[in-house]
Amino acid sequence: MNMKAILARLCAIAGLGIVCGCISAGGTSVKHMSYNVRHCAGIDGRLDVGRIASVINAEKPDFAGLQEIDRCTKRVDGIDEPAELARFTGMHATFAKAIPFQGGEYGVMLLSRKKPLAVEKLPLPGKEPRVLLVCEFEDCVVCTTHLAVDSAVSRAKSVEIIRGVVERFSLGKNKPVFVSGDWNTLPDSAVLNEFGKFLKVVSDVNACTFHGSAKAGPKELSDKTAKKRCIDYIAVDSAHASHFSVSDARVVEDRVASDHAPTVATVARQGTRP
Repeated sequence: MNMKAILARLCAIAGLGIVCGCISAGGTSVKHMSYNVRHCAGIDGRLDVGRIASVINAEKPDFAGLQEIDRCTKRVDGIDEPAELARFTGMHATFAKAIPFQGGEYGVMLLSRKKPLAVEKLPLPGKEPRVLLVCEFEDCVVCTTHLAVDSAVSRAKSVEIIRGVVERFSLGKNKPVFVSGDWNTLPDSAVLNEFGKFLKVVSDVNACTFHGSAKAGPKELSDKTAKKRCIDYIAVDSAHASHFSVSDARVVEDRVASDHAPTVATVARQGTRP
C-alpha cells in the first residue's frame, strides 16, 4: 500500500472515531435536539419533509427526538416520514406509534447516528394516547415523548411512568438517561417540578419553543400572564447530571418549518473539552 493510500485510510479511521466518539462515554460532546415537527407541515401550510430535514442537518445533532410524526397517513399523501427523514439526514430512524391515524400511524421518533441496541415503546395516558420511545445505546439511553395536551393530570401520570424507566437505566444499569420532547407544560409548572425530582433540564427554558396558536397548546398557554412559551425540553437524569457540563443550549430561530422551534443542547463529559 502506497503512502497516499495509507494516509487516506488513516483519515477515514479518524473520521469514524469522531462520529463514534460523539455518542460514547469517552467522547468529547453529544448534541441533543428536541423538535415537534407538526407532521412536517409548516406555518405557511406547505408539507415539506426536506425542509424539516434541512433544519436538522444545519444543527448536526447526534440525537434528534421528533414529535408529531406521520407514517403513511392520508394528510401527508402516504409519505413514510421516518424513512424520508432518515434518508435526508443520513441518520438511523426509530419510530414509535402512539395511535393509528388516517390509514397510517402517528407518533414520535428518534434520529441517531447509531442504531440502538434495544428499543422500548411504552404507552402513556391521555385523551389521545401518547407513547414514550426508549432507545438504549452502548453508553447512554435516549428517550423522547409528546405528553398529553388535554390535562395536567395525564401529564402527571406520565411523569411517574417516565421516572420508573429513568431509574431502571440510570440506577439499575448506571447509564446516563436523556429525556427530550414536547412536554406540553411551562417551566414553572407542577409537572416540571415533578420532573425536577429525577431529571435536570439542560435545554434553554427561557426561550420560546412554541409559536403556534395557544388553542393548540396546553391550557396554561391561553393565560395572558404566561410570559414563557417554552414547552419543549431536553434533560438528563439527576444521578448523572453532575457528570456533564452544558456547552451550548439554545432554541433554533426557525419559525416557518413547524409551529415549534427545535431546542438543542450540547453536553460534554466532565473533564473533557466541550
